Amino acid sequence: MADAAARRSGAALAGLRVLVTRPRHQSAGLAALIESCGGTAIRFPVIEILPARDLRPAQAAFESLDDFDRVIFVSPNAVEHGLALMDTARAGNARAPMMAVGESTAAALERAGFGRVSRPVEGASSEALLAQPELQGEAAAGSRVLIVRGEGGRQLLGDTLSKRGARVQYAEVYRRAPPAVNGSDIAARGKDGGIDAIVITSREGLENLFALLGDGSAEWLKNAGYVVVSERLAAHARALGIREQSVVAAGADDEALIEALVRWRAAHSKNAK
Repeated sequence: MADAAARRSGAALAGLRVLVTRPRHQSAGLAALIESCGGTAIRFPVIEILPARDLRPAQAAFESLDDFDRVIFVSPNAVEHGLALMDTARAGNARAPMMAVGESTAAALERAGFGRVSRPVEGASSEALLAQPELQGEAAAGSRVLIVRGEGGRQLLGDTLSKRGARVQYAEVYRRAPPAVNGSDIAARGKDGGIDAIVITSREGLENLFALLGDGSAEWLKNAGYVVVSERLAAHARALGIREQSVVAAGADDEALIEALVRWRAAHSKNAK
């Protein structure tokens, strides 16, 4: 994590101007941490989270939680929108253990009162969760698994569990959409060199950023510095033409992103000398 002394003195990110692209309702924590480290947080949500178009399949699954051996939440948004449909008192007593793809998702479940949430020891991805012993071998074979996710979510988790012999069902509780925002101020700021680093937490968010700011911003966006949450996302950034190697955070939680921003800052301070 970011150096404690530097954090206390507000020096870890002093003067750094960071574009925070999390959804509006999830950006305050990261923005506050950036400011506490001496940086400037520029909030520009590139994804809006909305309820899924058809919630009936998810509601039916939640009414039968005791039929499942594992319930996996893939994101904090899955927790928020899933719990809005659940009888949380009943869910808290369900026999199926709750699992989370990463620390932020596990923390959201624990804040809601779930006391036994399994999560990866390291990392925050489908790959990391699939390495858990309870999702391998005999533990997976024949088990019934409910995956709570957004519409059109990544298939790796469900496909791999199916290959391991699990019976997988999905509860799609939210969808992602480009927000109705005017990006002209951000575009002008970026062109004038007023943004040092950009935090991106999803592939769709990165694509929306380019779309929302328009073709006139493509060049500075490709030359900008990025902090991302996975090697997979870093590879997608390169495929879009982003020239600088992205710094990959250890997870998608705010503290992991701050630590990655500190590493980004340190690398650029060395290059400037």
